[in-house]
Amino acid sequence: MALYGLIGFPLSHSLSYRINNAILNRFGDHYVAFETPPEDLFAVLSSLKTLSKGFNVTIPYKKSVILYLDHTSDEVRKIGAVNTVKVEEKRAYGYNTDYLAIMNLASGKKISTAMILGAGGGARAVAFALFNLGCSKFFIYNRTKEKALSLKSKIESWGARAEVIEEPKNADVFVNATPMGMYFNDDTLLDFYTKGNYKTVIDLAYDINGTPLSRFAKDYVSGIDILIEQAALSIEIWKGIKVDRKDMRSALYGNKG
Repeated sequence: MALYGLIGFPLSHSLSYRINNAILNRFGDHYVAFETPPEDLFAVLSSLKTLSKGFNVTIPYKKSVILYLDHTSDEVRKIGAVNTVKVEEKRAYGYNTDYLAIMNLASGKKISTAMILGAGGGARAVAFALFNLGCSKFFIYNRTKEKALSLKSKIESWGARAEVIEEPKNADVFVNATPMGMYFNDDTLLDFYTKGNYKTVIDLAYDINGTPLSRFAKDYVSGIDILIEQAALSIEIWKGIKVDRKDMRSALYGNKG
């Protein structure tokens, strides 16, 4: 039996334990959500490096957790964010399956411009995915301007153009890289979306019953699909197996998914 888990704060909204245990329980393994306030982060990470075989990282630790890892992959160093950690012999190896999930789900879409709401670790992952899919211009809105400027600098380091904005800009894709629509709603989200013109929406927020954006967007990459894809990729890193995404979806929706 092996232990896997999730660290973040808060985690009351999380569906990760359901979709991961749908696969891991078959091996006698268990996936547990560890709601971790900032003052406990170091202690929880130290325990997981000793007791677990791996864990996922979510809001608000995708950037800060890097300082505690023993090794990071090339894409993590380029993105500056981690969402998957593999533990081997008490050493922690950081990966980013968020960006790979978005690459897989958005492949084939023609995207040259992006409007991104948010500037955290999820925003960095989706920006890097879109950059690798051909996006060359990014508009960034975040309430904390310093974080928006940090994302702008990161995107420009890849060779793309980026602009911090105060009002919505038209773009090929609208990205919600915030928790808005998941465990709280905010007029800012739909205000930005409805004032712009976008062909595609990528929504990192998720709700089993749908988010506000899911009710408006026609070409929609859902947070549920991203959640499932990144989780499957994480298990593939941890265990070296091929994961059937349909089994994870069934854990959420039953045979209706």
